[in-house]
Amino acid sequence: MTSFHEYAEIVELLWPALATSAAVAIGASQVGTFVQLRREAMAALALPQVVAVGAALGLRWGWPTLGPALVTAALAVVLLAWSKRHGANHWVLPSLFVAGLSLSFLVIANSGAHVAELQNLFTGIDVSVAPGTAAIVVPVILAAGIACALLWRRWLLLAQMPAVSELAGLHPTRWDVLFLCLLATVLLFGTSALGAVMLLAMIFLPAAAVLPWTRRVPAALCAAPIVGLLSLVVGFVLSIEMDWPVSQSVGGVGFAALVLSHGARAARR
Repeated sequence: MTSFHEYAEIVELLWPALATSAAVAIGASQVGTFVQLRREAMAALALPQVVAVGAALGLRWGWPTLGPALVTAALAVVLLAWSKRHGANHWVLPSLFVAGLSLSFLVIANSGAHVAELQNLFTGIDVSVAPGTAAIVVPVILAAGIACALLWRRWLLLAQMPAVSELAGLHPTRWDVLFLCLLATVLLFGTSALGAVMLLAMIFLPAAAVLPWTRRVPAALCAAPIVGLLSLVVGFVLSIEMDWPVSQSVGGVGFAALVLSHGARAARR
């Protein structure tokens, strides 16, 4: 059993990663609530693969990875907005997912060190977040989550009554692009700092765990970050006590919370 003093030392060592993870738990879970309500799950799965293609290009050419990843994410947002407008999501989204998963590794084929770096984007490194990175990523992700939460009425109206929104002059396409930009921002910065496992766990699992119990969107927006933070704390403790990787531990705890939530809800019925 790890002592309190040892935990304090570990937290002092890993505070940039933990602060970034906490920001992701708050911001990503709020954006993830609307990913669930708007049925944008495939977009949330495809965008990290596209980000990985940009990161792979940066690694291949010796550039900072954030710039190319930002460019590929922006192109993907434009393509996703176009596909949604023209009813082509059913083939564009799966194609982006497969293309990103394949091309990211083909770009750096036969380059062993870069392959390992790219794999870290998908699995995450528990101590890889530098203080400077945390200082950038934390406010960006929190700002994206807060912006998404403040516009919750608009997202629901556009998702549930797009024809009415268009007649009211709200320009649904522009708002869809804005939502995809917020989602891409969280995915881009979260994946680059922590890897896809932690990011996707916070996008999907907290919101999916609380939505069966909440009747109003503001309640879900308050509850999802709490579940995300609890998953982070419990997953972090388990990772130390069981010598497990942090990202996968957090994802496992989040999935257990999801199963318990839906099981309890089904039992009440």
